[in-house]
Amino acid sequence: MHKKFGDTLVEVALAIGIFSLVAIVVVSVISASTSGAQTALEVTITREDLDAQAEALRFIHDSYVSGSQSRDTSQNNYYNLWKAVTEKAMDGNAVSDEIITFNPSSCSELYDQSSPGELRTGLGNPFVINTRQLGNPDNEKNIVISSGGTGSQKVFYEASTFPRILYGGRTASADSIGEDYDTQANYEGADYIKRVEGIYIIAVKDKGSTIVSGGGGNSSITIDKNKPAYYDFYIRSCWIPPGKDKPSTISTVIRLYDPAVIEY
Repeated sequence: MHKKFGDTLVEVALAIGIFSLVAIVVVSVISASTSGAQTALEVTITREDLDAQAEALRFIHDSYVSGSQSRDTSQNNYYNLWKAVTEKAMDGNAVSDEIITFNPSSCSELYDQSSPGELRTGLGNPFVINTRQLGNPDNEKNIVISSGGTGSQKVFYEASTFPRILYGGRTASADSIGEDYDTQANYEGADYIKRVEGIYIIAVKDKGSTIVSGGGGNSSITIDKNKPAYYDFYIRSCWIPPGKDKPSTISTVIRLYDPAVIEY
């Protein structure tokens, strides 16, 4: 008859140690994979939002151009909307390198910590486009949503998860929105922006003086040094990815030429 011996304490401890090591490696791999997948998803969604803003700007510009082939621009429904967008532009000769390079050390530095819901004033005149309202160009105050200044909406915040624009209207008082939003009916509803997280647009005017004006036929052509020929729109995003302590940023820039360079 053979004697049966159990595992020694050393063998049990070694087995537990090996199992714990394998478990830690497996959990770490799963966590890294999940974090990577979440980051990839956030990047994809953010790029889609930036592309949507870029396409909205192109739509406004192209709609204005297609309706500007006459002397009377007041008949163009998108004239005021294009004007509202370009009025946000900063002088290209005065814009700071910080705005052009866009390399924040933290997303919080982009926001006004003393005034919740607004970006800091050093960024110029940041705004976003309400893409759900583009079919109603006469309602430019609810399409071009700006931070700071008269008529601005305090809806700009750091990204709680990833950059996004949330719809659903506002429930705050009209005074916190701006004097141009004097009734709740002006900003309530599913087609009105409720919150903008981690995304905004900066517009910069042409540095030069290349605008051409003048009549057709044999009329003379002149250079108007007071009008920009084009505008650069810097569309920016900033957020903290899962498991990271440094911000991720995605940005793009589009250049749109002012159709007013040619006047018939």
